[in-house]
Amino acid sequence: MSWIIYALGAISAVAISDLFRKLGSNLKDPFLSNLFFQLGSVTMAITLYLLFSRRVEKNYQGIIYAVIGGLLVSVFTTLSFKALAVGPGVSTVIPFIRVGGVILVAILGILIFKDKLTLNLVSGIILAMIGVYFIFK
Repeated sequence: MSWIIYALGAISAVAISDLFRKLGSNLKDPFLSNLFFQLGSVTMAITLYLLFSRRVEKNYQGIIYAVIGGLLVSVFTTLSFKALAVGPGVSTVIPFIRVGGVILVAILGILIFKDKLTLNLVSGIILAMIGVYFIFK
């Protein structure tokens, strides 16, 4: 199956997840919101692993990187709950966070992984920055 099918599924899941993140942001403590959010996440991760994989790998470096990524997702989730609780609304806060993340990962991909810097990439980053500007205008 093409990567684009998986990417479209991921886009759908993250958009719906963000709507539930907003609904969960009415809890007063963003750390509690994050705890329940991550419990849902780990429950789904275990279910998907048991249903579709059950493979064990001994790639310890990859495992460490995955754990670090998961830890950062938890930090991201806590901060996004707080931003949603005090911010202007889900239609402003989440696009700002997501577009900001896209811009930063594109820049880090070039600097750290030596991804190719192309005119299309530069144009996309500039347009994304313009989009962030219009979100707040």
